[in-house]
Amino acid sequence: AKGKIGVFNRTHYENVLVTRVHPEYVFVENIPTVNSLDDLNDEFYHGRMERINQFERHISENGTIILKFFLNVSKEEQKNRLLRRLNIPEKNWKFSAGDLEERKLWDKYQECYEDMLQRTSTSYAPWYVIPADDKPTARYIVAKALEKELEKYNFKEPTLPKKVLDQIDEFKKELTNE
Repeated sequence: AKGKIGVFNRTHYENVLVTRVHPEYVFVENIPTVNSLDDLNDEFYHGRMERINQFERHISENGTIILKFFLNVSKEEQKNRLLRRLNIPEKNWKFSAGDLEERKLWDKYQECYEDMLQRTSTSYAPWYVIPADDKPTARYIVAKALEKELEKYNFKEPTLPKKVLDQIDEFKKELTNE
């Protein structure tokens, strides 16, 4: 809605990343033009990325500000984070054995990320690639990018209409006397 800020973790970008590494996942989508793995080529995925661009252009042209952040974690740091999840009992719940299988596909994921970032970073919906091995630094960089973008729009805290402001004492009294 107008005036709202939303944060989306992954969203439709998962569909052009995970399914590119694991094309067999697309078969459960029942797409009429997909009959075999041969149908899941670059043209197929680039078409999906173009439709993401079209969607983002549409909502941008209708007043939505889009900022996309890719938190780029190195393979070494990912390894360290996975080990912390195993070594610290309070973090065990975060561990998934599937992460180790996906890690074996690191190079394929990197290739897909690079292609997706290049094809879907636009003037109306840019990607910010954030070095994320150091979490506090990554958070700071994201916050600064958000601040810089929001400053362009001179956002102000909403205020109540004068009629309502003039009645605040009455409203407080009414609530207090319930």
